[in-house]
Amino acid sequence: MADLNRRTFLTVGGVGLAALLTGVPGLAGAAERPAAGTGPAAPVPASGGTPPGPYTFGWAADDLLAFDPGSTPWARHLRCLIPRAARIAPFAATQAHPDLDPAVQLSTLTIDDAGSIYEGQNQAIGLEAQVYTQRYWSYIDIWGTWHGQVKGSAPIEMIDGKRTPGRPYGVIDIPNPGWTEAAHKNGARSIGGWFWPRPVDFDAFLVQAGDGSFPVADKMIEIRKYFGFDGLFINQERSVSAAQIKKFQDFLRYLKRTDPDFYLQGYDSADFDSGEVSYENRLSENNLRWLGTPDAPIYDSLFMNYWWQATTGGADRDLSKSAASAVAAGRDPRVVGFAGVEHQKGGFRPEEDFGSVAGPGRPAPTSVALFVDSQIWLNGSWDGATSTADGRATYRDLEQRFWSGPTGNPGTSGRVEPRMPPYRTDTLNYRQWDGIAHWITERSPYSALPIATDFNVGVGSAFFLEGANVRDRGWDNMGSADRALTWQFWTEGDVVVTLDESTSYGSGHSLALRGGGVTHLFKTDLTAAKAMAVDVRAQGLSSIDLGITWQDAPAEIDWRPLTTSTSAGWNSWTGGVDVRGRRIARISLRTGGDGRLGRVSLREAGKPLKPATPTGFQVADAGDAGGGRRHLSFAWDLQSDAVGYDVLQIGDAGTTWLGRVHRDVFFAEAVDLAGGRQFQLVAFGGDLHRSAPVKAALTL
Repeated sequence: MADLNRRTFLTVGGVGLAALLTGVPGLAGAAERPAAGTGPAAPVPASGGTPPGPYTFGWAADDLLAFDPGSTPWARHLRCLIPRAARIAPFAATQAHPDLDPAVQLSTLTIDDAGSIYEGQNQAIGLEAQVYTQRYWSYIDIWGTWHGQVKGSAPIEMIDGKRTPGRPYGVIDIPNPGWTEAAHKNGARSIGGWFWPRPVDFDAFLVQAGDGSFPVADKMIEIRKYFGFDGLFINQERSVSAAQIKKFQDFLRYLKRTDPDFYLQGYDSADFDSGEVSYENRLSENNLRWLGTPDAPIYDSLFMNYWWQATTGGADRDLSKSAASAVAAGRDPRVVGFAGVEHQKGGFRPEEDFGSVAGPGRPAPTSVALFVDSQIWLNGSWDGATSTADGRATYRDLEQRFWSGPTGNPGTSGRVEPRMPPYRTDTLNYRQWDGIAHWITERSPYSALPIATDFNVGVGSAFFLEGANVRDRGWDNMGSADRALTWQFWTEGDVVVTLDESTSYGSGHSLALRGGGVTHLFKTDLTAAKAMAVDVRAQGLSSIDLGITWQDAPAEIDWRPLTTSTSAGWNSWTGGVDVRGRRIARISLRTGGDGRLGRVSLREAGKPLKPATPTGFQVADAGDAGGGRRHLSFAWDLQSDAVGYDVLQIGDAGTTWLGRVHRDVFFAEAVDLAGGRQFQLVAFGGDLHRSAPVKAALTL
């Protein structure tokens, strides 16, 4: 990693991977990708200043010491109130690769605002259809944010789309709360970032009180708990003195002793004794000291620098030395060691080949860390491709091949061509890439009913409720995404599945199905005291069967036909399964014909999980947005029977969806008051049943 803000590379040094699309063998739809600059004006990534409404920002020591939820801008809007879900135990019989080792973990550092016009201060909820969101959470154990952020006291000014010089960056970034919400829904950790150097006083972080406490560490713990994230990635990548590095270790030991749940992953970049920058490119007796001791821990894991498998001078080409060093230190190498793979420059063809030491039937010696898996999308944004629905479809296809393998099917992952140097060239050639599903087993939070999805991926160019279009412009909010499908897309037969932006039943997307066959949706470990009620909303399909893989008979799928009632737009397909105390290990659909899936809802039979009508709903003016539009702020009372809330505008022309959140506040950007000054709040439960609305009126 660079010793300065990595966004320097992102904004001035990146090569537009999208320009290479036409040379990718077998890329579906590549020939149809719109040329850059055609159609509507493409949003220019990082061209905007401070966003309106809630945004995250960087923190230096003085900012941390001054933290007060009551005075910190937008603090209530930046909280994740969703606890991290527990994941079910591995069950090889329903893995896409039954002989893949579930002990190998995945960590990733992601530019979570890839494609956004805002840079330096991160907008949690916005109006951008082109931004990157994550939908492959089932492979991620530790997700981390990767980008510097300007201090909150320094709103960003842009001149002709370029940043003004001398902007003061913080050392610490908290993660985008929407990404923390999505990570927690799916059982992954969400960690922020510590980046050193910055032009602030390093010793200011290390001040120790007379009682032995570290005030900055106490504040770091306070903000972690208040904002609801899980820890930090420590990128200590500029030399400090031996005295400072020792004090820093004391600081971290104190932090871990005070808050054992504060997860710390450290980059292999700082010598334990001298404080000098030093990359060992493997786990060693020396850098494993950064883990501390069982009674005085420091880091929980280490991100090994990329050169572990360098073409010349690779320190540990098969990772056997790293594994042996960890074992000798009494550590599990798959828990404490993550071998770095550089995708920011390498795309599908990084220099590092974790697939040479991992795969079905080949347990990897360590775990793996991805650096900037979002870069492919970001480069497409620079090229202008992701500003159109067709362009986004192309890059969603590339995403699918990155995570699920070159066929787009995790059941058939693995490279279809041998890797050939030189690497970090031909970076969109996914045929030489295994896919993450070839190294990492699918994880799942699906341990109980209800399970429900409208295929919400946290971004869209429109929004639909119960099949009705209630928004016709772009929006983004990673936190609003449904829990992820376990596989995207593990299919059998002739069916081809794609994420479809053109219409939806209850979000901004649906699944388009072409041809008949089986689509595996959820890896589960669940039972029910009652029958399981099934409700699927679909268009155009001639048949739908629900497939149950029982844990006690995993070699066969128990198929149950669903019955349909036709209606305008979306048909309802329903059925039931008598679970009788047996455990369900996988849920699949077998479909006939061409059409779309809009919703899959599974719950215990009986009364739907319909929340009570919300209380305390208020709306207030939050500023002029120009052109007859106003920024608005909403608040209400949280209720235990709701998992989320929709905010709606009501007027003579109909209903407009403004946004969805899982907390008790919402900021709506640039609301056109010509659409009405009456607003509604609707709560929904875990099976997506909706409450009666509560109303509020805006008075200016």
